[in-house]
Parts: sequence; structure tokens; C-alpha cells
Amino acid sequence: MGEIRRSVCALDCPDACSLVVSVDQGRATRLRGHPEHPVTRGFLCAKVTRYLDRQYSPDRLLYPQRRVGRKGQGRFERISWDEALDQIAGKLGGIAAASGPEAILPFSYAGTMGFLNNAGMDRRFFHRLGASRLDRTICSAAGAAGLTDALGLRYGTEPEQVAHSKLILAWGANILGTNVHLWPFIVEARRRGAKFYTIDPRRNRTGQLSDKHFFINPGSDAALALGLMHVIIAERLYNREYLERHTVGFDELGERVKQYPPERVEALTGIARRDIVSLARE
Repeated sequence: MGEIRRSVCALDCPDACSLVVSVDQGRATRLRGHPEHPVTRGFLCAKVTRYLDRQYSPDRLLYPQRRVGRKGQGRFERISWDEALDQIAGKLGGIAAASGPEAILPFSYAGTMGFLNNAGMDRRFFHRLGASRLDRTICSAAGAAGLTDALGLRYGTEPEQVAHSKLILAWGANILGTNVHLWPFIVEARRRGAKFYTIDPRRNRTGQLSDKHFFINPGSDAALALGLMHVIIAERLYNREYLERHTVGFDELGERVKQYPPERVEALTGIARRDIVSLARE
């Protein structure tokens, strides 16, 4: 008779889905999402629902392989784990001895982004090795810097809070394709009367289910943001007391956005002036 074990998704994703795994004689026989997870609520993405097919695929590599031909020939031979580890350690040690450990550039990423596993053993290894430091992705580093500047922390709003929103903008994000666990909270917010808009030059499923889809010209996102701020500041649609207490540079920003009236932004973005003004007022 099998047993039930709890686990967590190991793929490179911040959702860290909780898993319920049925195991029989040491082999996983069924995998499903844990219904009590507050965000994922038992729903798994298409990659993870087929995870056992990947785990037990007859084509899955189970042992180290060493290339024996030229690159591109596809010729490899199986070697032992000890051989593989010795060869890797020898290469890294040789580089460090000849050129210093900073000559080693670590190019890896997080795997699961849960708090316990994120940025774990790989970074500890390269840190002890003395290798160079490297931001792993442009998008993640830029996003974290933006959140820190705007909110004081690199962590944003809890996903559950989306359900209490009045206006949700999917700006350059195909949520139904890349962030499926956020969608139920958007649905709940819309039940409560929230508007849901998409800003994206591409047609996608998220845009099809939006209240409005603004087809912005590629590369003009910053112009649209400045144009929206132009209207908000010109019509005083902001909380001055909050801005004075929690931000810096607001007066300078106000001068900057004067260069982006709705008429100019319409020409840059392809979005009608009336839509720019209406969106800013919302």
C-alpha cells in the first residue's frame, strides 16, 4: 500500500507550489497540487502536471556524460560521478590557481524561488570558491531595484491583495500564459467591480479577457507612463501629503512630464489621446 508525501515544485518559479505525492515502493505514482496552499490552491501548471512523465522518461539522462567528439557531433560517453566531479574540480582549481578565482564567472539561476531553497547551494559554492559575482537575470535585478526604490523592499504586494484592487493593469504581462496562479485573484477582483486592462502590442489570451486592451507601439512604454503621469499631475489626481512623506524628487518629475502631453504621447504610442486621459483618471 502506498503512502502520501508532501513536497514542493523544484522548477524556476516564485510560486513554489506545494505538492501532494503518492508513493508506492519508492516510486511516485501520482502528483497533484496541495489544495490548502493559499495562493496556488491545488492548481498546477502544465509543466508540473506532467512532471512524473519527465521523471521516469526512458530518455532521461541519469549519469554524467563526457563529450568525446567535436562540438556538434553529439558523441558522448558515460562516466562515473567520481570522474565527473574530479574533472570539474580539477578544471576549476586549475583556473583559480593560474588566473585567480575571479576568472570563474558563475552563470546559474535559482531553481525554486521559495525562501528555503532560493539562491542556495550554488551561490554558497561560488562564494566559497571566490568566483566573480554576477546578476543572474536582467529582468529580476531591474525589478528588484525598482521595488526597492519605490517601496523600500524588494518584495511587493501579497498576491491575495490583488482581489481587493479597483483597477488592474497587465502591462506587458500575459498573465494567463506566465502567471496562472494570479488569475483567480483577478477574477475575484472583477466580481467585486474592478476593471482589468491590458497594455501590450501583442494579441494574447490575457488581452482577450480584459475589459480593454491597449495596443501600444513596441518600445513606447516609458512614453505612456510619462503621459499618464502628466495627466495625473496636471489634474492633481494624487495624494500630495503621501508623496511628500514617502517619496523624493516629485517636483522634478512634475517638470519632466510636462514634455509628454497626451497629444505627443498619442503620436509616440499609438494610443488615442482620449484613452490616455481616461486611463490616467481611473
